[in-house]
Amino acid sequence: MIKIRHLTVILLLSLFSLSSAFAKSKSADELPIMNLNGEWELFLEKTPEQTFYLTDKNTPADFIVTVPNEWNKQVAQAGLSSPVTYGCYRFVCHDLIPGFRYAVHTKESPGTSCAVFVNRTLLGQAGNPYAMTAKNYTQKPNHYGPSHSKSMPLYFEFTPDNNGDAEIIFFVANYYYRKGGLWDSVYVGPAKAIWHQNIVTLIFFCIVIGSLLFTGMLNLVQFALNKNRTEYFYLGIASLAFAIRIATASYCSLDIFFPGLTAELKLKLEMIPMWVVPVAILQLIFLIYPSNNRTILFPFLREIHIRCVLFIVELALGIASFILPAWYTSRLIPPLQIMLFVFAFYILIYAAYNIAQHKRYSVYNFLSFFTIALGGIIDIIHQSSKDLISIPTLPFFILVFVIVQIVMLSAIQNDISKETISGSGDLKKLNDAYFRYVPEEFLSLIHKDSIVKTKLGDYSNIEMAIIYSTANISFDDKAPKLEERFRAFNEYLKIISPIIKKNGGHINQILNGSFIALFPESATNAVKASIEISDKAQIFNEMHSAGYNFNPKIGIHFGKMIIGTVGVEDSLHETIISETVNTASRIQEQCDCQKIIISESAEENLSEEFKTSLTLTGLEPIYVKGKEKPLKLYELNKKKNSKKEDK
Repeated sequence: MIKIRHLTVILLLSLFSLSSAFAKSKSADELPIMNLNGEWELFLEKTPEQTFYLTDKNTPADFIVTVPNEWNKQVAQAGLSSPVTYGCYRFVCHDLIPGFRYAVHTKESPGTSCAVFVNRTLLGQAGNPYAMTAKNYTQKPNHYGPSHSKSMPLYFEFTPDNNGDAEIIFFVANYYYRKGGLWDSVYVGPAKAIWHQNIVTLIFFCIVIGSLLFTGMLNLVQFALNKNRTEYFYLGIASLAFAIRIATASYCSLDIFFPGLTAELKLKLEMIPMWVVPVAILQLIFLIYPSNNRTILFPFLREIHIRCVLFIVELALGIASFILPAWYTSRLIPPLQIMLFVFAFYILIYAAYNIAQHKRYSVYNFLSFFTIALGGIIDIIHQSSKDLISIPTLPFFILVFVIVQIVMLSAIQNDISKETISGSGDLKKLNDAYFRYVPEEFLSLIHKDSIVKTKLGDYSNIEMAIIYSTANISFDDKAPKLEERFRAFNEYLKIISPIIKKNGGHINQILNGSFIALFPESATNAVKASIEISDKAQIFNEMHSAGYNFNPKIGIHFGKMIIGTVGVEDSLHETIISETVNTASRIQEQCDCQKIIISESAEENLSEEFKTSLTLTGLEPIYVKGKEKPLKLYELNKKKNSKKEDK
């Protein structure tokens, strides 16, 4: 359902964008603005002055053409060998209002330079078309040299003569392009209406360019923050390349911000998306759906090999178009357009294959790539025949493409976020499971905040109290089964574990019916826990008839010990290396049922306040292996009715 809603929103946005475009076109037609697409006179290799002279003599033009016009056909008919030449286009507007302010406008100045005359007055020019008419002009079009070309939107105001006529002449000089002539529509109308239309167009293109730049930079920042998400890099590069295309093609808004931009450089920039975008999009889709090992036709021909060949050819053509003179750049357009069709076909086939395989996000990909492929084809038709498609539709298709890609990446990011949250929950469960085997307190003792950071040989040399206790379970049945012993001991551990944890200790080892607990803070906590364990065992015995009783024997000692990890790299175990453990075990052996015995060192580390709540009875010293002097022991009991017993 979420995917259907996303696609519905995208479709509505697309329809709204296209309907807005047609609405603007309709409102523009209703304004008194004329598209001068009628018959123009073409004077090949004639300067404006020569054209004025010939028209005054009523000499017919060399050709009658309709604008937009590429004069290659007329050049060939005139016996000239190259479209790199010059000429004048002449059109006379009648029935205008004398003295009223009109304007002449083209979205892109004709190639590759021009001068505009109205009623034989020079209104302005783009580039220097007169350089070609000089007798000493010898510059070769396929070499680097001084630029006389300029590509920019044209807007010039004028007033008709007293008869309401306006003779409009475009003096065009083509210095390098493979096609020459007045290749864009010419509009004449009230200056305010033309100016308003020009501003609206500029604002629209700036909004589209700004959106693409923002999207591109946002994706590149995402990539910079997470280098593993390479798809953000390619989508960012594609968005920036689209922005360059919109800024240079059809309506060259880039020239408004960079007045010194030459037509040669503008052409090279305009070509960048033709070889950058296909590579970026193909890389993007194969990052989302990898298939490097798939073979095509032959076992030795892998899909990655085909992609590499396409990349090499495309990048070679693109780099050549950028570094070679503009004469070659313009002639590399057809090969790049062919490669564009090849890439579009390849990408759409692969996107359709992913839909058939029911792969995630495949509908998003197919819709976005189909949109941009359709937009590219229509843009090629628009550039080739502007009288067939008068308005540039590529910005709308690019916006739809970017919107779909953003929605798709948002869906991917949302799914990743959900998986991360789920993974975090699983990781927490895994950590909790780890801590059942490796207590968190043990990691703290060896100064590690994560089990991942532990390694063989980690240790800590510290003083702390130790409890060595035996459950000493007595069964009503004189011959209990192993399962009964197991269940009874587990029940005992359930009772004593919270008590030990509450008093700042943790169980370090569980032996056969016994356990070792460590208390790093003080012996006082160990004694408190021991007293509570003894009390809980007595309560259990009195309140339950489980068929067994707990009669714990508890020995407490205090001393230095090494706690750390031992074993091998792939199998680590926590352990304690110290005589303190053996001593605590020996102390526990001296206990009768439900007795607590502590060593002299443990007694000395009890707080004085806590001692007042205890009765300590001296016992006969014992000898411990490795000790020269006998070990003093005390039997520990609570004073009855002591108010301080829990402190």
